Amino acid sequence: GVYVKFYSMTPCDVDSTFIGEVPSLTVFTFDENDKLATSVTQQKVTLSRDYELLVPVSEGNYSFVAWAGLNDNFTSGAFTPGVTTRKDVVLTLKSANNIAANLGSTRVWHGESPVISLPNPKENGSVYKHTAINLTELTNRVKVIVEIESSVKDIVPQDLAVSVGSANGTVHIDGSMPLKLPQLTYPLLHADYTDTSVAWNFALLDLVTGYHNNLAITYTKTGEKVFDGDLIASILLNTVDGGINLACENDFTVKFVMKDYCAECGTHFSCAIYVNDWLVHSYSTEL
Repeated sequence: GVYVKFYSMTPCDVDSTFIGEVPSLTVFTFDENDKLATSVTQQKVTLSRDYELLVPVSEGNYSFVAWAGLNDNFTSGAFTPGVTTRKDVVLTLKSANNIAANLGSTRVWHGESPVISLPNPKENGSVYKHTAINLTELTNRVKVIVEIESSVKDIVPQDLAVSVGSANGTVHIDGSMPLKLPQLTYPLLHADYTDTSVAWNFALLDLVTGYHNNLAITYTKTGEKVFDGDLIASILLNTVDGGINLACENDFTVKFVMKDYCAECGTHFSCAIYVNDWLVHSYSTEL
């Protein structure tokens, strides 16, 4: 068989880290024909430096795909040796009326090993090899903040509403997502208000371009949009000097500073946008 270890290291890290306790760990083993050979699932696992999982396989060439952190927020199909491939669905986020389940503090990781070759045990006896899987987090936390400057009259934070959505609720075993699925609206975790600001907090699955990742902030008294655009294309990938790397970041603070609005004139909102304190320069001046 093969002993599998687990670590986490983004392209921006200089050393590996270890995830710690997860509610579940599943390792899928695929043969050289890209068919499922076997899968092993453990519950309530601590992925420490010393933890390793023995996957029982014999002669052949195998790669191992790991999923950690799946819980009751997800549904999953049946996996059949000799039939299941990497393009089968591993998880679907539960939803009702296109409102996603509340992920709360859920964190999900995915990773794949190099190919491991095992010889014929009849000729070589029992052989055990070792490999390691780099687990990448596929969940994100997004905090949306609106700060209202004194030049903006007759608007208080309670007048604003936010919506965050993405068509990212289904994921294949290999970590890819099918296209053209319905957009899910993610529920608000909690909101914090002051006299001049509001902070809304969300938890989402993987943020990938092309999956209708929408962020909208609305002035509820008139229905006007403070902002309505693609969360990734318009914001996260447009920070000054490339300040955000989606391969390295899972926690985002998106701050809108409202600078000017004339309620009587019906003029457009004017905002500056920052992501993790990096200025967004999608627009030549202000919105």
